[in-house]
Amino acid sequence: MNKLILYLIILFNCQFTLASKLSDKLIIANEVYYSNPDSSYIICKELEKIESKTNTELAEIYICQSRYLILKTKFDEASIILTKTIKLLEKENNLSLLAKCYSLKSILLNRVSNFEQALFHQKKAISLYTKAKDTTGIISSLTNISLDYLDRNENDSALYYLSKLKRFDDKMKEKSKYFFHQNFGKYYFNVKNYDEAIKEYNKALSIANKHEMIDSKTTCLTLIAITHLNLKQYTKAESTLLESIAIANNNNLLHEANEAYIVLIELYEKQERFKKALEIKKLNDKIEKEIFTIEKINKINEIETRLRLSEKEQIITQQELKIKKEQLNTLEAKSKISQLIYFILLCIIIIFFIIIIFIRAKKLTTKIKAQKLLLEVKSKEVTDSIKYAKRIQSAILPSSKTIKEYLPNSFIFYKPKDIVAGDFYWLESKNDTILFAVADCTGHGVPGAMVSVICNNGLNRSVREYGLINPSDILNKTREIVISEFEKSDEDVRDGMDIALCSIKYKVESKNSQTTAILQYAGANNPLWIVRDHELIDIRPDKQPIGKHFKNSSFTPHSIELKKGDTIYIFSDGYADQFGGPKGKKFMYKPFKNLLLSIQDKDMDDQKEILEQRFNEWKGNLEQVDDVCVIGIRI
Repeated sequence: MNKLILYLIILFNCQFTLASKLSDKLIIANEVYYSNPDSSYIICKELEKIESKTNTELAEIYICQSRYLILKTKFDEASIILTKTIKLLEKENNLSLLAKCYSLKSILLNRVSNFEQALFHQKKAISLYTKAKDTTGIISSLTNISLDYLDRNENDSALYYLSKLKRFDDKMKEKSKYFFHQNFGKYYFNVKNYDEAIKEYNKALSIANKHEMIDSKTTCLTLIAITHLNLKQYTKAESTLLESIAIANNNNLLHEANEAYIVLIELYEKQERFKKALEIKKLNDKIEKEIFTIEKINKINEIETRLRLSEKEQIITQQELKIKKEQLNTLEAKSKISQLIYFILLCIIIIFFIIIIFIRAKKLTTKIKAQKLLLEVKSKEVTDSIKYAKRIQSAILPSSKTIKEYLPNSFIFYKPKDIVAGDFYWLESKNDTILFAVADCTGHGVPGAMVSVICNNGLNRSVREYGLINPSDILNKTREIVISEFEKSDEDVRDGMDIALCSIKYKVESKNSQTTAILQYAGANNPLWIVRDHELIDIRPDKQPIGKHFKNSSFTPHSIELKKGDTIYIFSDGYADQFGGPKGKKFMYKPFKNLLLSIQDKDMDDQKEILEQRFNEWKGNLEQVDDVCVIGIRI
């Protein structure tokens, strides 16, 4: 085996020496990436030292390096290199390479769970590939976009892009067909057609083995194991996972190892092999600490925030519309006589139907009136039911009197999208501690309202039944209650809520008889903002919901000593996500912050009125896209 490796190294070194041009060496670096990524990276680092190279060649070197760094989970380094490369390529106007940068950036952002920006960058990539008429790039982007939607379980959107990808079947290289079969396998898995999923995964695995695609083979084995796990074929699942982990560990593929370990833990838990599950979890915790460091993720998000472009992604449809119009004009010119015949036949048919309708008019009128009356009755029944549901939902919300009793200097701006809402606000008092929250449940309308009842009940039980008053403890217990409620069903329910939960406790200092207020906060995807001396303090939440999640961890507690005049804001995403304004864009969080800072000299009732007026002005004639809930409290 060692002799074979030595032979391959000698052969590779010969090829590299014979490659006289820098571009030839770049081709070699890209060719060996799938089978020997470390060697590919070493070649690129050596090529970077060469002085006589063009900006385009330098960009290709950087792209090769960043792809390797993403594979090795060095996300912050990869983000810096890609940002530098994008600036370089914008000057060169090289659309294909620029698109490749955006595509790699999308993959990176997906790895750190920034799904919205990942999808934005991938759509930017396919737009540039289309402009450049780069078929290989279009295939790559369609593959990545379909995978993004599959990971989010948006199967209809994924199938749309997979269908577009299928049109390029005859133009795909065999390595690209690996991802084609892998994504179709994931689609079949998502729709629970496990037999077809296994077939597609095996096709992908065959290609990965043939071309020594190490990371792809590891990923494919994990996907096959997940399918076996869902089929309760535990022995097959375990052996496949162990094979995947062995390959990942031998090649230092941390991301792929992490994915396989998570599935293996789930397998052992289902088999009630808890000791084995704990052993694997300890191994996986070490990997996750290396991959998902807060410093890395914050650094990437900071870079993305600074570099976010002002203009939206360009929608390229005008050329398609022009072609369709030309085709229609051509058909119209060729079919004048046919149209005339069709028109005459149509007139005859219409006259015939008019005669029949006239004869049956009296009977049909009576029948239509009866149907209309029935529809009106049914519509009223449905509306009345929803209105009654609103009364029930309103009953679980704290009353205005209760809010003013505990939070006298405050406001609540609450604007459901429909009659009932998925957003709700919550208030509870226990042991001289005031607890309050804004929650955003999955969906809106009737489904969202149903989830809100379960989540509200979870909060109440955490405080009243379990006696918890620390926000992070309450969120941990509420998540446990909500997951337990949904697991009673045979359905795989993944609904839950995002929430910002605070507590305030006033304390009198015995020495100087001064009253101080201590605020504690914990959040699931929803932040806490504090405005102090006209500066906004942004306290970030944990990036996980109250509900099932790929990685559940304890919620982070935050404690802040408040000062007189501080203003606290908690809210759902409905205000910032509302479309409107002159260009029909989202309101966004930065203008929302600026708006809150601009009204700090107003009392809380006036602030509520200004927020509501600004929201309605921004929305204009557009539909409200989500429920809105904002709470403001001044100390």
